[in-house]
Amino acid sequence: MKKLIIAILLCGLIFTAGTKSASAQIQLKEVAISGTSSKTVITKKVSDSFEELFKGAVAPEWIEANKNFIVNFILDNQKNKAEFTRGGRLLYLIVYGKEKEMPADLRTIVKSTYFDYGINSTIKINFEGRTFWIVNLEDANHFVVLRVEDGDMDVIKKIKKI
Repeated sequence: MKKLIIAILLCGLIFTAGTKSASAQIQLKEVAISGTSSKTVITKKVSDSFEELFKGAVAPEWIEANKNFIVNFILDNQKNKAEFTRGGRLLYLIVYGKEKEMPADLRTIVKSTYFDYGINSTIKINFEGRTFWIVNLEDANHFVVLRVEDGDMDVIKKIKKI
């Protein structure tokens, strides 16, 4: 009996010590982060190329990255992102959209296999002379991400809902 009481007290002591160290809090110093806003200055070649390729673009926001220029803008009520070299050559274009912005033939390809799925969003990517689409689908049990190029459709990811 004496051994049992000692074992129970010892367990209680260990549990109490563990609880105190587990609930310890560390107080960190307060850090203030500040910065200045600056506008990216683009070259004339980039500006001319952008204006020629994307007539009617609204609200362009430029970022300089790795000696190139990336621009986020709105065109035809869709978000766009493009990257240009300093010489004004377009490297890629990404257009974000919904089902209604998909071409009819692309929608037919997707819906022929995934007829019970809703199309949540689409991403059109033009890169190195290729155009492909990333299509996000959803039904009651799954999320599916597809890649469609030249009529060929590949499943990138399929996730079962919990």
